[in-house]
Amino acid sequence: MKGVPGIVLALGLGLGGALLSWFYLEGLAGRDSRVGFIGIRANVQLNAGEAISAEHLVRVDIPRSSVGNLEQVAPLWDYQSTVVGQTSNRSYRGGELVLYQDIRTPGQRDLNEKLGPDEVALWLPVDPRTFNASRVNPEDDVSFLIPRLPGGSVGALAPIPETDPAQPPTGMGSDIIGPFRILEIGNRTGRTDVFRAAGGRGGNETSITVVAKMVGGRLEAKAERITEYLRTTRSQGLQVLLHPKKR
Repeated sequence: MKGVPGIVLALGLGLGGALLSWFYLEGLAGRDSRVGFIGIRANVQLNAGEAISAEHLVRVDIPRSSVGNLEQVAPLWDYQSTVVGQTSNRSYRGGELVLYQDIRTPGQRDLNEKLGPDEVALWLPVDPRTFNASRVNPEDDVSFLIPRLPGGSVGALAPIPETDPAQPPTGMGSDIIGPFRILEIGNRTGRTDVFRAAGGRGGNETSITVVAKMVGGRLEAKAERITEYLRTTRSQGLQVLLHPKKR
């Protein structure tokens, strides 16, 4: 009889351990079925025009079954680092979720907002064989490696054989023309991670938009040389040279 209480106690402990394991697994399953979104901390007042900082933000977990189309209008917590530093388009009170439409990402700005006086946007084709778009971002400075056409100068008029218009003309060395500041790569006007976090979709990035200056009602000399080369070569893709980031 002395052994019976011990057996009962052992069974009770075993059952208790099984129940604890079950509750633990259920808790893990509950967490795994939730989706994290970016929210504003309860004690924060964020005004329109202010930059969002990491201290403003808190993770808000929502059961996946209740998410619906929220992922289409609100960035996930995984993209929190891309929201930090962005400017809020409206005032937030604590407890609200951050929405795509409320953050002013570079991808949502009009290009003309980024142009200064006497500046214009110039769209240029690039050679996709030599240009890695994922490693270059708007606001970077680039130059272009331009082969000298027959005649010894960049952009000098030269006939292109009608039988093979895609064949580049025979060159006589190259010149580097630039630098130019990038405004846009394809339809991307921000860093790749920010662009995706803001709901942007990838597209064809075989063209870039750069800033050119107007001098006396005409394009500055280096921009004119680029456009003349493109006219001569029927918009042959340019080879891009990336400059170091300004410190």
